[in-house]
Amino acid sequence: MTRPALLLMLLLASLFTSCQDQQARAQNEALARRVAALEAQVRKLQNRAQTLPTASPNARAVTLRAAAQNCANDLTRTLETYRESSIDRRYPAAAELVLPDACMEQRVNWVALDAQSYTFTITGNGGQELARASSP
Repeated sequence: MTRPALLLMLLLASLFTSCQDQQARAQNEALARRVAALEAQVRKLQNRAQTLPTASPNARAVTLRAAAQNCANDLTRTLETYRESSIDRRYPAAAELVLPDACMEQRVNWVALDAQSYTFTITGNGGQELARASSP
Protein backbone atom coordinates (compact mmCIF):
# COMPACT_ATOMS: atom_id res chain seq x y z
CA MET A 1 0.00 0.00 0.00
CA THR A 2 1.14 3.47 -0.69
CA ARG A 3 1.63 6.00 1.98
CA PRO A 4 -1.27 8.26 0.81
CA ALA A 5 -3.61 5.25 0.70
CA LEU A 6 -2.55 4.25 4.20
CA LEU A 7 -3.15 7.77 5.48
CA LEU A 8 -6.53 7.83 3.78
CA MET A 9 -7.50 4.52 5.44
CA LEU A 10 -6.40 5.77 8.87
CA LEU A 11 -8.41 8.97 8.37
CA LEU A 12 -11.51 7.01 7.32
CA ALA A 13 -11.12 4.59 10.23
CA SER A 14 -10.89 7.43 12.75
CA LEU A 15 -13.92 9.16 11.21
CA PHE A 16 -15.87 5.90 11.29
CA THR A 17 -15.05 5.25 14.96
CA SER A 18 -15.90 8.82 15.89
CA CYS A 19 -19.30 8.40 14.23
CA GLN A 20 -19.83 5.22 16.19
CA ASP A 21 -18.81 6.98 19.41
CA GLN A 22 -21.30 9.79 18.75
CA GLN A 23 -24.06 7.28 18.01
CA ALA A 24 -23.24 5.29 21.16
CA ARG A 25 -23.22 8.47 23.25
CA ALA A 26 -26.58 9.49 21.81
CA GLN A 27 -28.04 6.03 22.61
CA ASN A 28 -26.61 6.12 26.13
CA GLU A 29 -28.10 9.57 26.73
CA ALA A 30 -31.50 8.40 25.44
CA LEU A 31 -31.35 5.35 27.71
CA ALA A 32 -30.34 7.50 30.69
CA ARG A 33 -33.37 9.75 30.07
CA ARG A 34 -35.69 6.72 29.86
CA VAL A 35 -34.26 5.24 33.07
CA ALA A 36 -34.68 8.57 34.87
CA ALA A 37 -38.30 8.81 33.67
CA LEU A 38 -39.03 5.24 34.80
CA GLU A 39 -37.45 5.84 38.20
CA ALA A 40 -39.62 8.95 38.60
CA GLN A 41 -42.72 6.87 37.78
CA VAL A 42 -41.71 4.22 40.31
CA ARG A 43 -41.23 6.86 43.02
CA LYS A 44 -44.63 8.35 42.17
CA LEU A 45 -46.32 4.93 42.39
CA GLN A 46 -44.56 4.14 45.67
CA ASN A 47 -45.69 7.46 47.15
CA ARG A 48 -49.25 6.82 45.97
CA ALA A 49 -49.22 3.31 47.47
CA GLN A 50 -48.13 4.72 50.83
CA THR A 51 -51.08 7.13 50.90
CA LEU A 52 -53.73 4.50 50.03
CA PRO A 53 -55.82 3.38 52.98
CA THR A 54 -55.29 -0.17 54.14
CA ALA A 55 -58.14 -2.64 54.11
CA SER A 56 -60.44 -2.14 57.04
CA PRO A 57 -61.11 -4.96 59.49
CA ASN A 58 -64.68 -5.06 58.18
CA ALA A 59 -63.46 -5.68 54.62
CA ARG A 60 -61.25 -8.52 55.86
CA ALA A 61 -64.14 -10.06 57.78
CA VAL A 62 -66.40 -9.87 54.73
CA THR A 63 -63.71 -11.51 52.60
CA LEU A 64 -63.23 -14.32 55.12
CA ARG A 65 -66.98 -14.93 55.35
CA ALA A 66 -67.33 -14.95 51.56
CA ALA A 67 -64.50 -17.49 51.19
CA ALA A 68 -66.04 -19.66 53.91
CA GLN A 69 -69.48 -19.50 52.28
CA ASN A 70 -67.93 -20.40 48.92
CA CYS A 71 -66.34 -23.45 50.57
CA ALA A 72 -69.63 -24.40 52.21
CA ASN A 73 -71.49 -24.14 48.89
CA ASP A 74 -68.92 -26.24 47.04
CA LEU A 75 -68.77 -28.86 49.80
CA THR A 76 -72.58 -29.10 49.90
CA ARG A 77 -72.61 -29.55 46.12
CA THR A 78 -69.94 -32.28 46.42
CA LEU A 79 -71.90 -34.12 49.11
CA GLU A 80 -75.19 -33.93 47.24
CA THR A 81 -73.59 -35.04 43.97
CA TYR A 82 -72.08 -38.04 45.73
CA ARG A 83 -75.43 -38.96 47.30
CA GLU A 84 -77.32 -38.62 44.00
CA SER A 85 -74.87 -40.85 42.16
CA SER A 86 -74.56 -43.51 44.88
CA ILE A 87 -76.59 -46.69 44.52
CA ASP A 88 -77.91 -46.60 48.08
CA ARG A 89 -78.46 -42.79 48.06
CA ARG A 90 -76.08 -42.12 50.95
CA TYR A 91 -73.57 -39.44 51.79
CA PRO A 92 -69.89 -40.37 51.70
CA ALA A 93 -67.96 -41.44 54.77
CA ALA A 94 -65.15 -39.12 55.84
CA ALA A 95 -62.55 -41.41 54.24
CA GLU A 96 -64.39 -41.27 50.89
CA LEU A 97 -64.70 -37.50 50.80
CA VAL A 98 -62.35 -35.26 48.88
CA LEU A 99 -62.71 -31.62 49.86
CA PRO A 100 -63.27 -29.22 46.96
CA ASP A 101 -60.53 -26.73 46.08
CA ALA A 102 -62.47 -23.88 47.68
CA CYS A 103 -62.04 -25.60 51.06
CA MET A 104 -58.30 -26.25 50.89
CA GLU A 105 -57.39 -23.31 53.11
CA GLN A 106 -60.52 -23.46 55.25
CA ARG A 107 -61.18 -25.16 58.57
CA VAL A 108 -64.03 -27.61 58.03
CA ASN A 109 -65.49 -28.97 61.27
CA TRP A 110 -67.88 -31.90 61.07
CA VAL A 111 -70.74 -31.68 63.53
CA ALA A 112 -72.31 -34.78 61.98
CA LEU A 113 -71.55 -36.93 58.95
CA ASP A 114 -73.35 -40.19 58.45
CA ALA A 115 -75.01 -42.03 55.60
CA GLN A 116 -78.23 -39.99 55.73
CA SER A 117 -77.22 -36.55 57.02
CA TYR A 118 -74.42 -34.08 57.49
CA THR A 119 -73.76 -30.83 59.31
CA PHE A 120 -70.52 -28.91 59.14
CA THR A 121 -69.16 -25.49 59.99
CA ILE A 122 -66.35 -23.42 58.56
CA THR A 123 -64.42 -21.55 61.25
CA GLY A 124 -61.86 -18.79 61.20
CA ASN A 125 -58.47 -18.68 62.91
CA GLY A 126 -60.03 -17.51 66.17
CA GLY A 127 -62.59 -20.32 66.15
CA GLN A 128 -65.50 -18.09 65.13
CA GLU A 129 -68.06 -19.71 62.86
CA LEU A 130 -67.99 -18.19 59.38
CA ALA A 131 -70.42 -20.56 57.58
CA ARG A 132 -72.60 -23.57 58.36
CA ALA A 133 -74.43 -26.11 56.21
CA SER A 134 -76.66 -29.12 56.90
CA SER A 135 -78.32 -31.76 54.80
CA PRO A 136 -81.87 -30.93 53.74
